Amino acid sequence: MNCNIEFKGLAPQIQIQNLIRERITKLEKKTKRFSPEEIFLRLLVEKNSARKLFRVSITLEVPQKTLAAQEERHDLEETVRDAFAEIERQVEAHKATLRGEPMWKRRERRKA
Repeated sequence: MNCNIEFKGLAPQIQIQNLIRERITKLEKKTKRFSPEEIFLRLLVEKNSARKLFRVSITLEVPQKTLAAQEERHDLEETVRDAFAEIERQVEAHKATLRGEPMWKRRERRKA
């Protein structure tokens, strides 16, 4: 997996960098189905000094789709965790779509 990590408006803390590396490793396990050259992760961590908020934007390019998540909170660690949780949820949904899982369901459940 190719990664591009940027920090804007704040210095990268070791604790946050370790958390990001840990979550990227977890994400790599979920994307084993795809070739590592096909996956590109962009992560932008920025601090909004006017509102004292942290924003984490993640864009993950996988075959046939680009997934994106953006979280904004007062706690940086919580923001990183929530953004990665959203991307992981989207990866699982995309993999289910590629497997054709929506078609496996009974007709009544597909409509709901």
